[in-house]
Parts: sequence; structure tokens; C-alpha cells
Amino acid sequence: MKNDPTPSGWLRKFRLAFSGIFWAIRTETSFSVHLPLAAIAIAAAGLLQFDQVRWAILLLTIGLVLVAELLNTALESMARAVDQEFNVHLKRALDVGSGAVLASSMFATVVGVMLFWNPFWAWYAS
Repeated sequence: MKNDPTPSGWLRKFRLAFSGIFWAIRTETSFSVHLPLAAIAIAAAGLLQFDQVRWAILLLTIGLVLVAELLNTALESMARAVDQEFNVHLKRALDVGSGAVLASSMFATVVGVMLFWNPFWAWYAS
């Protein structure tokens, strides 16, 4: 069933993918920071009436951070399955995964400031 093109095959793939997302959200504490901040950013964008381009950039930026966090969570889970003892190679891989989340979050913050700066001050001044 590896290349099963039937709808049930695709439905199963989607079900498994959503199961993985929900598991990561329930078990990874970083999502308790990322998801509320994403909700605040989305609410603020709605309040400031972002145009279509700003919405697209905002959603892509949020998506980048969440995807980085999901991949890092997958890497952490796999590392635990591979070796319970200290392993310098796994440590490096986990550090790089965490670095990807940090880098995406930092870039998201910069992009967020750029997206919100002018609309916020225009709203504030009115």
C-alpha cells in the first residue's frame, strides 16, 4: 500500500499527519508559546485590517515557525528512539534542530515588526 492512490489511502495519510500535529502540540511545550503568539498576531492583523499581501506574509511567517517546531519535535522523538545514552552526533542534530526553531522565530519577529510597524502607528495616530 506504499503508493496507494485511492481516497482511503489519502484519507489515512491526512489522518496520520493530523495525528502527528496534535501529538506534537500536546507534548511539546514550545507550542504553548508559539500558538498563543500566532493567535495574537492574527487578531492584531485583523484589527489593523491587513491587506492581502501582509496577510500572506504573516501566515507564511507563522507557518515557517510552526513547521520548524514540528520538524524539531520529530527530530527529538527520533533521537530518543535511536539512543537513550549520550551521543554527540544526536546532540549536534538536536542542537541544530533547536537552532532552526530559534532562527525561524527570530526572523519571524523581525518580519512581524516590519509588517505591523506602519499599520500600528497609522491606527494609533487615528
